[in-house]
Amino acid sequence: MDWSKAKTILIVAFIITNILLIYVIVGEDHVNEPTLKDDFIEDVVELLEDKNIKVSTQIPKDIPHLNTMVVEYENVNIQKLNKDYFSNRGNIEQNAEGLGKIKKDGESFLIMNNRFIIYENKNKIKLYNDLNKDEAIRLAEEFINKGKFKTSDMKLTFVKEEEGTFYLEYSKIHEDVLVERTFTNLQVDSRGVKRFERLWLNEKELGEAEIYISTAPKAILTLLGMQEIYGKTITDISLCYYFDPEKHDYLGEPTNAKQGRAIPAWRIQFDDGYKIFIDEYL
Repeated sequence: MDWSKAKTILIVAFIITNILLIYVIVGEDHVNEPTLKDDFIEDVVELLEDKNIKVSTQIPKDIPHLNTMVVEYENVNIQKLNKDYFSNRGNIEQNAEGLGKIKKDGESFLIMNNRFIIYENKNKIKLYNDLNKDEAIRLAEEFINKGKFKTSDMKLTFVKEEEGTFYLEYSKIHEDVLVERTFTNLQVDSRGVKRFERLWLNEKELGEAEIYISTAPKAILTLLGMQEIYGKTITDISLCYYFDPEKHDYLGEPTNAKQGRAIPAWRIQFDDGYKIFIDEYL
């Protein structure tokens, strides 16, 4: 037998089989995917409503897929923070475990694992008595820019006001696709920015292989068993890149993870800002 020829035939057959499989899964109009039909989606919405989960956004009807993405945590330079925010006049404390502090006149930065930033302003002086949403956003973005953080990969995805404090969440985007779990969160009140938290991911490279996951209507059926979201309203359903060191790559010591692989997942956001990620594969 000519093994070289046989090997070539098997490779060609394998390629043809995969092409046909992809066509069946993502063929034009997705006519063969029952979970994207209107009747199925209506049933899903009714089942969610039976659990007092409302849907106030469009449920995507695409066959979801993305390439994998290698991401790494943004490294924080404590000296640079001191320079940008306190003009080098803050008092710095550091230890060998990656914990650092900067303090100056009622303001402080806490840096954990050289990547997670928490800023607090404990001053009581009121500077903005008529604070509104637009002013809160302006103050938040002014604070971010002061630290010279890159803003081209940031998107404001949540704002709410509660008892005079505005809560803002900025999410990371890559080519208009959200990247999770990473965040830049701020609390703004009459004193200005009173709290700032940042744990940021940067993309290193995209993989060549495409990963397909379950359709959105099928995936959100998972919510039926989650009692903590009963009574909430879904405001957004988006495909995202999802990196969770505890779940995927660093089960032993997730806090020591420096980089890893982000995979496609559905990002479900609710009216109170709560989010759930569903990475159910086909």
